[in-house]
Amino acid sequence: MKCVKGCYICCINTNMELTLDDIKRIESLGFNREYFTVVYDDGIPRLRNIDGACVFLDRSSGLCKIYGYRPYGCRIYPVIYDFNRGFIIDRICPARNTIDEREFHGRVYSLKWVLDKLSIMVDADDKE
Repeated sequence: MKCVKGCYICCINTNMELTLDDIKRIESLGFNREYFTVVYDDGIPRLRNIDGACVFLDRSSGLCKIYGYRPYGCRIYPVIYDFNRGFIIDRICPARNTIDEREFHGRVYSLKWVLDKLSIMVDADDKE
């Protein structure tokens, strides 16, 4: 899939979950965890929004400041998990029609891995 040039709709009011691997990878760039994460009642760390957009969105260029190190969920997008419909392609993505069946299934496989990692994080927090 190729993103539509200049599109960063997925970076607006993001609710992107972060695995511990994501956090460590971003911290390795010198960013402090408190700068780029927020944790809600469910205990899952997410990317922080500043002024309604991902903390790593460069608004002047519309590009991600950490693209090569971005979270797994950002790499897998626009495939998402919807509690009512299961694994789907997010309708808000302008490039959604460029994903073929093979790529969709590959991203679903990756997303299942991420969801498993997130569930392990939540389970570990519940035991503390």
